[in-house]
Amino acid sequence: MDQQKKQLIGIILQMLKDIYYTTSQLEQLFQSHNIHILKRNFDPFQDMLMALGLSDEKGDQIIQLIKLYVEESMTLEEVLVETEDIIRKETGALN
Repeated sequence: MDQQKKQLIGIILQMLKDIYYTTSQLEQLFQSHNIHILKRNFDPFQDMLMALGLSDEKGDQIIQLIKLYVEESMTLEEVLVETEDIIRKETGALN
């Protein structure tokens, strides 16, 4: 994975984590689970995976990493390193 793609993925993940936390705070503030900052039919995680052209299996692995990042069980850099490894294995298997 080239450096530019890695940076773009990092930016997307940081934004999504911020949106997740902002949404959670608003839900607590307004005592509602019906707060949506993004359109309901927009799934940025899935769209990012589709843009990367990964198989469903590899995409699921990356989604699990993203969940760990959002839950603060992994750092952004750790997620990016693991994601890069998954992508490298996927593209290596395709070649």
